[in-house]
Amino acid sequence: MAKVVNYALLRSSFHLSQILARPLMWGRPTTLSIEPTTSCNLRCPECPSGLRSFTRPTGMLQDRLFEQVIDQVKGHLTWLHLYFQGEPFLNPRFLDMVSYADRRGIFTSTSTNAHFLGEKQVKGILASGLKQLIVSMDGITQEVYESYRVGGKLAKVQEGLQLLVAERKKSRQHFPRIVLQFLVTGQNEQQVPALKTWAKEVGVDELQLKTTQIYDYENGSELIPSDLAFSRYIPAGEGKWKLKKKPENKCWRMWQGAVVTWDGKVVPCCFDKDASHVMGELKQSSMDSIWKSDVYFAFRKQLLGDRSEIEICRNCSE
Repeated sequence: MAKVVNYALLRSSFHLSQILARPLMWGRPTTLSIEPTTSCNLRCPECPSGLRSFTRPTGMLQDRLFEQVIDQVKGHLTWLHLYFQGEPFLNPRFLDMVSYADRRGIFTSTSTNAHFLGEKQVKGILASGLKQLIVSMDGITQEVYESYRVGGKLAKVQEGLQLLVAERKKSRQHFPRIVLQFLVTGQNEQQVPALKTWAKEVGVDELQLKTTQIYDYENGSELIPSDLAFSRYIPAGEGKWKLKKKPENKCWRMWQGAVVTWDGKVVPCCFDKDASHVMGELKQSSMDSIWKSDVYFAFRKQLLGDRSEIEICRNCSE
């Protein structure tokens, strides 16, 4: 009941903040994304982990910091996404962290490129209490798949996914819910029909066709699909491109939750991949004090006033 009341307070303060054009915050975060690691085995072209292009420190989340955060938020947190940048299964303590949160009544989710779904890992996943696993697979043939997931092996991804589905069925478990995610690009959009057939045959719970974030979209990109229904961007004339949906001066994410980097920095959302807007550090302050800090207030106020002035919001689909 306390979590339901907290959610209602967040929603109410969010809507009233829009009316008053002044941020009010009556609740505490109902969702968090926590980053297990910045390390990744692939080199995807639109990803800071893949490009090894971070300006912030890189590393692995430690158990002590993770448990400290969970113990602070367990009374009001409903959803934990153990992912931000990097491949979470590269953190050797990842599934222990999942179990720690699950035992405290928090819905746990993660995203993976699925190169580490061997027999041992699959058994660990099923025993961990993980509630949702998002698998990124952006092609149905090796040639197309590796054009974006550079360095990846499609066969390994498909075998691991099939093993997980089979073992989950054998153990008569309902979780983790398995979501197959496909970033639609100009290189793979023709494979969507074949992908739908394969996903149905394998037995995943959901197939998500997702638009791709492109950093320098203004001048166009081969990653922009010809079917603009799968694009965040549309032609603006004279060879230029623009966001399909212009961001409004509001954002539920700023009231719903936050993102925690591997080293304990709190940033406003997953679009702040380089942690340019640090709201506070959990090694020095509590989540509650950061959530209601003057820094966070000023950020939310700027968002309500003129969101276009915030750099990370300029390429946002929210």
